[in-house]
Amino acid sequence: MRLSLLLITLCIALAACNAVEPLPTLAPKPATPAVVSFQDDFSKDLGVWQTFVEAKATAEIAEGHLSITVKEPFTVSLSIATLNLNDFDLTVVTTQTSVGTANGYGVIFRYIDNKNFYRFDIGGDSTWAVSRRIREQWIHLSELKNSSAIKPNPSSNTLRIVARGDAFEFYANGTLLGTINDSNLPIGRIGLFASTFDDPKTQVMFDNVKVVKP
Repeated sequence: MRLSLLLITLCIALAACNAVEPLPTLAPKPATPAVVSFQDDFSKDLGVWQTFVEAKATAEIAEGHLSITVKEPFTVSLSIATLNLNDFDLTVVTTQTSVGTANGYGVIFRYIDNKNFYRFDIGGDSTWAVSRRIREQWIHLSELKNSSAIKPNPSSNTLRIVARGDAFEFYANGTLLGTINDSNLPIGRIGLFASTFDDPKTQVMFDNVKVVKP
């Protein structure tokens, strides 16, 4: 009888030693906020963007936005910033304020000079495309496509570009439009632009530019 009690006591002791205690619940780590490299709501002219008034086009900062107006058909007007970037995650709010859909507007990036840069543009007809200008020659990296993510004129569209090395992602209003790889221009300045095709005039407002580390 004593032996049985001893064995039972020993078994209980061993079971207690071998019991697996539940692991403590770990609280989720808070997301690391993106580091903002640059932002501009155009409430005032910071001296970062090119502004001008010419016969064919104007680029002016006033009333809380950068406005680019093109006054002739088949004309492109750029406002290049002083920011020189390689990898970046850029967003900007765009609003076409003129009528017409035979036009384009958007973001210039990895800009070296007027002969060498990348261009991401959308149109008032909900189209988008990406091209590269190198040594004064245009090369289409993405053919002109329609996307339901792009709101037709008159509407505002939030554009986003994520650049990591030679890999680029292009978004409109939070929707991924496409990805492209190209290694010709590893670094350069950013800019904004508006252009006309058959339209005799177009005007686009740009606002809330933000650049963070990708």
